[in-house]
Amino acid sequence: MLYRATALFLLMMSSMIQAQPNNGNAETTQQSEGEVRYISDDLYTFLHAGPGRNFRILGSVTAGTQIRELQTDDESGYVEIIDDKDRRGWVDGNFVVEQESIRNQLSSLQSSLTSANVSVDEQNQTLEQLNQQLLDLQSENSALKTENTQMQQQQATLQQQLTAQDNSELQQWFIRGGGIAIVGVILGVIIAYLPKKRRRNDAWM
Repeated sequence: MLYRATALFLLMMSSMIQAQPNNGNAETTQQSEGEVRYISDDLYTFLHAGPGRNFRILGSVTAGTQIRELQTDDESGYVEIIDDKDRRGWVDGNFVVEQESIRNQLSSLQSSLTSANVSVDEQNQTLEQLNQQLLDLQSENSALKTENTQMQQQQATLQQQLTAQDNSELQQWFIRGGGIAIVGVILGVIIAYLPKKRRRNDAWM
């Protein structure tokens, strides 16, 4: 609490303090392109107008903020940056790290985990739907097999009935033919035994 109160006090007082010039002999490592860096997991760090604590404070940069590193002052160890609000200034190099803060990494991991859980839930729902469709298809296939069996049984029954009908008609034809033959034989016998009429001879009369 004392550190935060002191920091806030310095922040308010800094707007009233004129920055002092930096030592002209300070060696500066110039980087043509700003590289992505991050503010470490401390609470925050001050953004100064020049490479040192004596320069005017422009504001503060929250821990975990992504910044662009422009150059480093080797004597003071301060780094010139552009923060997420497009403010250009200097911060203590001890608070600048190459890797994303653990806090942001944890947030990203939690977001990835949430997305993964959503994806798993969607896949499980899709799997359940596919399983239900499979059960429906299996039930439909079973019903078709039962219907096919019944149709085969009906076909066999009709075939048996047709065969029996053919046999019955054949037997009837045999019976009718046999009856006609017997009647013919009987008629033939009767006709054979009938007395023949004598012819009259008018010439002898």
